[in-house]
Amino acid sequence: MVGTLEYSSLSEQVYLHLRRQMNSGGMTPGSTINIGEIAEQLGISKTPLRDALIHLECEGFVTILPRRGVLVNELTIEDVRNAYDSIGLVESFIIMESIKDITPPLVRKLETLNKKMKAEIKSGDFSNLFESNLEFHNTYLDVSENSMLKKFILPIKHRLYDFPRHNFIAQWELRNCNEHSRFIDCLKEGDGVGAGRVLKDEHWSFNTQKEFIDQFFSL
Repeated sequence: MVGTLEYSSLSEQVYLHLRRQMNSGGMTPGSTINIGEIAEQLGISKTPLRDALIHLECEGFVTILPRRGVLVNELTIEDVRNAYDSIGLVESFIIMESIKDITPPLVRKLETLNKKMKAEIKSGDFSNLFESNLEFHNTYLDVSENSMLKKFILPIKHRLYDFPRHNFIAQWELRNCNEHSRFIDCLKEGDGVGAGRVLKDEHWSFNTQKEFIDQFFSL
């Protein structure tokens, strides 16, 4: 991580390292990060580490406490509710605005990804499910030219799912896939409003998903 790396690249690598630590359980919600210790472990100065932590704070992962260290944020019920509301609003807006650009090959790709997810769930293989689900959603979001909106929701999704959890709920995941299927049916009909409703009022509706959300996040 040291050597001839550009400064911005080093800061980004430190950011990714900390994210991996959160994902693997090396940094848990409610714990504190000692900047000096981390910098020494990585063999870097505190400056790129601070830049990486500022990035993480902007995305809601940590809170920088002046003269006291850095707190790894816990995920509250309100955080989850706000995340679902935000993602649902943005994704539904994007699909309604972009429906004219949804092509048959794109729809076929969505069907293939959804079928893959169902197979993973039925086999009990949850190891790649988040990435498969992210690819499903990115497939239609990437049609939009509004890069700011797409950048806005990605860290929110990571905030929801980056910390390790072992309570995947097959019934919930299969229901999500069924919602994907209804969403795809709307796309086939060129119904952007209907597709947006599936996303906002079902798939990313906190109230609709609350029973499973409570189980998954153990809130």
